[in-house]
Amino acid sequence: MPIYRTVSKTDAATPEQAAEFIRHDTGGQVNYDPSFPVIEEEDYFRVPVFSLDGRAAMPLSVVRNLAILGKDENGNDLKERPYNESAGPNPTDARLEELRANAANFYKLLRGE
Repeated sequence: MPIYRTVSKTDAATPEQAAEFIRHDTGGQVNYDPSFPVIEEEDYFRVPVFSLDGRAAMPLSVVRNLAILGKDENGNDLKERPYNESAGPNPTDARLEELRANAANFYKLLRGE
């Protein structure tokens, strides 16, 4: 069963333009699914879509507004992170030493040593 996004006929005059509008609106992450037809309603088009990254097929503006309300794209509450917590991985001291050694070896390789 496809996921549909609606596009107002003020934003797109044809089904092809509606599919292109969604692609531009989402920065290319959500695309038209050509295995299903675009459904033309009275005031809008219902475009079957799929997401390249597996996330919800929501426009970025909706995701941003949900974040303002403290919700993620699934409607769950966002969790506050402490100011000093990194969004990335927290490597161990041994892993940091390994990364430093790899960087030093790579730099030597670039210099031709």
